[in-house]
Amino acid sequence: MVSGGTYGTEQIISGAGYGHGILILMFLPVLWCLPTAFMIGELSSSLPCEGGYYAWVRRGLGNFWGFQEAWLSLAASIFDMAIYPTLFVFYLKQFSPWFGTPSHGILAGLFVVVSCAVLNLLGIRVVGITSLWLFFCLSAPFAAVVVLAPLRPARCRMSTPRLPLRGLGWSAECWLRCGTIWAGTTPRR
Repeated sequence: MVSGGTYGTEQIISGAGYGHGILILMFLPVLWCLPTAFMIGELSSSLPCEGGYYAWVRRGLGNFWGFQEAWLSLAASIFDMAIYPTLFVFYLKQFSPWFGTPSHGILAGLFVVVSCAVLNLLGIRVVGITSLWLFFCLSAPFAAVVVLAPLRPARCRMSTPRLPLRGLGWSAECWLRCGTIWAGTTPRR
């Protein structure tokens, strides 16, 4: 659902309520990210070259702005990647207070980083299979909630609707990056 999967959407649901939160998560990709996807599709078909945004900005605006785009994309990726070990440790603290100790949290975050590095070194097939299994494991609790929620509707409480802007930007990240991943694989004509 979002850049970090279905995790991280708690602020959206708690801020806007269940109905409004789901509507926000359904319409955000259409209203905000679909135009970006169309732009990326247009650019990758008219300028089929490796590099995505960097190559397009460099060709259109020159070397200086191409360098700026590459640098800003790298910085954004570094900060975006720092979210995942932190989010992992945050969820671990919910299950066990032992991870709340700073040294234990750092070790758990380091474990995530080293595990991902090792998976990448093992090759694309291992990464693909691991990603598929992690997707199923991480989505299982949400599938259980969807299946079991109608059986206990009295326990659900609706909050006062308000617009949760903090989670929306991160939600859009996945949709904004999808096209540039494939932009470099466009065959030349």
